[in-house]
Amino acid sequence: MTDLRRLLPGLIGALGFVLLAGSFGSAYQLTVLTQAGTYAIATLGLTILVGYAGQISFGHTIFLGLGGYLSALATTRWGLGPLPGMALGVAASSVAALLVGVPTLRLRGHYLAMATFAIGLGFYAVAADTPLFNGFDGIAGIPPFSVGGLEFADVVSKFTLVWSVALIAAVAAWRLRGGRFGRALRVLAEDEAAAAALGIDVARHKIAALVISAIFVSVAGSLQVHMTPIASPENYGFAVIIQLFVMLFIGGLGSVWGALIGAVAVIELPELLGGFADYEPTIFGVALILILLLRPVGLFAPPAPSTRRALRRWLRTARGRDAPADDATAVSA
Repeated sequence: MTDLRRLLPGLIGALGFVLLAGSFGSAYQLTVLTQAGTYAIATLGLTILVGYAGQISFGHTIFLGLGGYLSALATTRWGLGPLPGMALGVAASSVAALLVGVPTLRLRGHYLAMATFAIGLGFYAVAADTPLFNGFDGIAGIPPFSVGGLEFADVVSKFTLVWSVALIAAVAAWRLRGGRFGRALRVLAEDEAAAAALGIDVARHKIAALVISAIFVSVAGSLQVHMTPIASPENYGFAVIIQLFVMLFIGGLGSVWGALIGAVAVIELPELLGGFADYEPTIFGVALILILLLRPVGLFAPPAPSTRRALRRWLRTARGRDAPADDATAVSA
């Protein structure tokens, strides 16, 4: 019941945002926000691995790309529908996460970051040079997403679909965080040795977190190509890696609703930059460095338990100081 009470304010706020934007937003605004919704789902995936489990990965563009390219191939060349295409992307991303996770998650710190970064850039190179993916021309003509006879072809229906999935993903990430598995991940993030001493299988939990994270990101990649509708290497390059981490750290590590806020903020930012849009990767890179230096847990991250305890102590102390003064005033009166 306590978890539900904590979930409701964020969920109501997110639903309110979706309803207002869907009712009053222009076609262009809804298109931009639809793109933000796909990135919000991907950022939620990163939140599970980085925010909950404390494992850095700069290679999640491989899962975004597998989801996108396999959906594109399935619907344009293999005669499959969008849902089977998405399922193929999820399956391939899960297998890739296992193959990537077993060797790389044995690494820590900068070594893990650099290894996953190399894997992400490697996928970009493969996508650019592989005839199956049509190089830099990409795969175009991807049909709108559809389920049975229901097709999400217009701007409003695309927006509704993407943000419905984003809210479901947010609730799933929230429930995961509060469950036994999520609590084990948070212990692991704080101290792997302590987690192992408590009987937590560190390696298995790391790999499971990576696989779950990959599934979220793959779904985002699949939806993305049905919204644009093109799959090309530019969507999975270095700039996207930086963009995802700026979203993550603006929203705050481990913050579910912060992931949604971060995605919307970063996607809307180029609209505000105007003539400086060409410098977007540089601006995002500088922003990420500043956030890491000044607020390593992210802008909207909840206060750490130690910070909350310190605030409570300060409040108790402040009340204790005020009480004698109030008593003395009452006596003199």
